Amino acid sequence: MGDMGFEEIEEALLAFLKNEIFDPGVEICAETHLIAAGLDSFSLLRILVFIEKTFGLRIPEAEINEDRMSSVKNMAGLIDALQQNP
Repeated sequence: MGDMGFEEIEEALLAFLKNEIFDPGVEICAETHLIAAGLDSFSLLRILVFIEKTFGLRIPEAEINEDRMSSVKNMAGLIDALQQNP
């Protein structure tokens, strides 16, 4: 799918989370702490699969931690960095 810019990555992640992970009544934005909003381990796996399919990237296991996965902004930054330095 080619490399997306940071903002496009953020938008794609937010759309996925709003449509596939969180209930419609849950308001989320790029800075929302996803774990506090109800993200669980099953949802995290779905996000990782989405990232792999959408961006063609596997997130290294060492990067799958609460800090990196805590917000859309943090995930987008990680994806952006991995696209720059595969």
